[in-house]
Amino acid sequence: MSGNAPFLVESHHPATFHSRGVAAPFTTPMLAGTRVRDSKGEIELVVPNPSGGRGVYILDWAAVRTLGHPNVHDTVLFRRMGSLARFDPAAMRDAALDVALDGHAGRDAAAEAKRAIARDAAHRLNAHFLLMTGLIGQVHPAGLKASNLAENAEDAARLGTAILHRLAPLMGRSPADLADALAALGNTFASVGVAADDTDARIARVLARLEEARQSLSAWLRADTDNDIGGVGRALAGAMQTAHGYGQAILNSTRAVPADPIGLLKQWFKDPEAVVATANRADWVLDGWEWVCLLWLAARTDAARRRALLEMAQLAPVLPGEAGNWADRPAPPELLRQPCRVTSREDSWRSGGAAFALIARNEILRAMST
Repeated sequence: MSGNAPFLVESHHPATFHSRGVAAPFTTPMLAGTRVRDSKGEIELVVPNPSGGRGVYILDWAAVRTLGHPNVHDTVLFRRMGSLARFDPAAMRDAALDVALDGHAGRDAAAEAKRAIARDAAHRLNAHFLLMTGLIGQVHPAGLKASNLAENAEDAARLGTAILHRLAPLMGRSPADLADALAALGNTFASVGVAADDTDARIARVLARLEEARQSLSAWLRADTDNDIGGVGRALAGAMQTAHGYGQAILNSTRAVPADPIGLLKQWFKDPEAVVATANRADWVLDGWEWVCLLWLAARTDAARRRALLEMAQLAPVLPGEAGNWADRPAPPELLRQPCRVTSREDSWRSGGAAFALIARNEILRAMST
C-alpha cells in the first residue's frame, strides 16, 4: 500500500505470529493496539477497529491520518522502524527504548529507558558468562564451578580461552569465531535467561507481571460479582491464564537449548537465524500482553478498573495457531479469536482534551514497562 485509504478486514485470524504483527507501543489513543508487520519490504499497520467491532484496518503510515493524528513520539517511532533489520518484539522494544531515551515519551519514560538499557547490558554479560561456564563444564568437567569462576575473573578468562582453542579445530572454526559466536548467543538469549531458575530475565519478569495482573483481576471479580461487565473480566482472566501457560511452557523449552553450549554453537554456525527465531518464541507469545497488564495494575479505584476492563478487552492479543506447534500442544479454537469485544457508538473519548489525558497516561505506562 502507498497512501491508500484504510480498508477494513472483517475477519482477522492470523495463523502465524509474523502475520499477526508486532505490538507497537504507540501512545496516540486512536492507535491503541496497533501491530506492525513487514509486507514485501513495506511497513504495514494492523489497527483494531476503533469502534470495538469486528475486523482490523490495514493501512500504511500515510493513511493513518484518516483515523487520527499521530503525536511526535509515534511519528518518530514509526520512522525508526524503517531502519530495523527485522520485525520482531525484541527489535521493536529496542527501537522504542531509543525513542523514549530521546525524551519523546516524557521524562519518566526516558529515565526508565536508560535504566532498562543498562539492565539489558548486564543481562547480556551474565548470559555470555553462563554460556562460557557451561562450555567449560562440557569440555573440562573437572573445571571450576560457575560460582568459583565468578569469584575469579582471571581464572575464568584463562580457562575459557584454553577451551576455545581446544574446540576450534574440532569445529573447523578459529578461536575468535567461537568467541564472537558466544557473545552473539549471550545477546540472543539474554532476555530469556540461560539459567533455568532465572527470575530476573526480561521474559520471566513479563510472565510474573502477567500472573500478578491475572491474580489481581480474579480477586477483584471474586470480591464483588457486579464488578464484571458482561463477562469481560472473566474472559480476560481466562485469556491471561492461557497466555501465561503457553509463555511459561515455551520459556522452559527455550532455556533447554543453551544447556548444551557445544550443540548450540554448532546450530549457530549452521543457521543463526533459526537460533534467533527459537530464542524469540516466548517474546512473540507474550507480545502485547504487558500493556494490557499495565492498564489493569495502574487502575486503583473500582471505577478506574471497570474502565480499564473495557480498554483491555479491545487490546487482548489473539494467539495464532502457530503457538500450539511451539508449545507442543494444540491451541484450542477459542484462543484464535479475541476473547471479548466492547463496541462503542462514538470515539470522542479518544480525541480533544480526553486524548491528551490518555497520552499522558500512556507515557506513564511506558515508564512502567520492563
